[in-house]
Amino acid sequence: MMEDCIKYVLNEPYPIQIIDIDDYLTTMDSAAFDRNETAVANALGEIPEVYKNELINRLFTVYIDQHASSVIRSSIEFVAPILWKVLPKDIKLQVVRRVDQEIPKGSAVRTKFALDFVTLVGANSYLSTTAREYIIKPLVDNLKANLDAWTIENQCVAQLSAYAGQIPPSLVLDYVWSLTQTYVGYVGGSAQFSRTDFYANGAATYIPTMFAAFDDNAVEAFVETLKRNKALQHRIDNPTKLNRLRSLGNIALERASAHHPGRELLEQLVNSVREPDFLKAIKQK
Repeated sequence: MMEDCIKYVLNEPYPIQIIDIDDYLTTMDSAAFDRNETAVANALGEIPEVYKNELINRLFTVYIDQHASSVIRSSIEFVAPILWKVLPKDIKLQVVRRVDQEIPKGSAVRTKFALDFVTLVGANSYLSTTAREYIIKPLVDNLKANLDAWTIENQCVAQLSAYAGQIPPSLVLDYVWSLTQTYVGYVGGSAQFSRTDFYANGAATYIPTMFAAFDDNAVEAFVETLKRNKALQHRIDNPTKLNRLRSLGNIALERASAHHPGRELLEQLVNSVREPDFLKAIKQK
């Protein structure tokens, strides 16, 4: 009996200590909660998957509750990203898809917190098309309606940058159209500045990286923008503005597939020697 005890009991590793989720959430809602990343990672990293599933869903539920205290919401913002790292993909997807359940309920506050939770854990790529349209469409519409208004351009582009590469197909043309015109800017005069080359400085730092996330559909939208955006066509008569557009063209050309139908126009754009061909191609009726 002693030999069996030693072999089958004492030689086994000590069982993992299971946290009580209710107690853990209560502690998170107090000043006594220990915000030590190592302690939290050790507490949550090795618990069974069923407990991880229960805990992440409880964290989501509490976070979107309009009556949750700022203390526990702050604690969740500390804990959730740590727990998220050790979750399997199916649980991550299930949690993010809870956003789709919140949108139809009509509570703007709960939906905002649900989307904030997804951003918090870095899971925007798991959002459904419906959820992405809910977030992105107002930003794209606001940007396109306020081109050349630098403050709005800076704000909208900064927010949209988190979703580069995840733009719903129905919004791609307006998205690319607006980014392109924002980056190129306009030529003007100012009593404050000696320069004549104007654009939204903040937005301009994001846009090249956003172009680098293009697929063929976004490249096609860029080509359509070149052909149809009359304001843009007028502005690139200025060499400085054409050079800014050319820098975007280089990125778009790199992102285009080998047989993309717009490659010829992009190659004309990026090659200064072929500039007359490019300008003729985009301005023909």
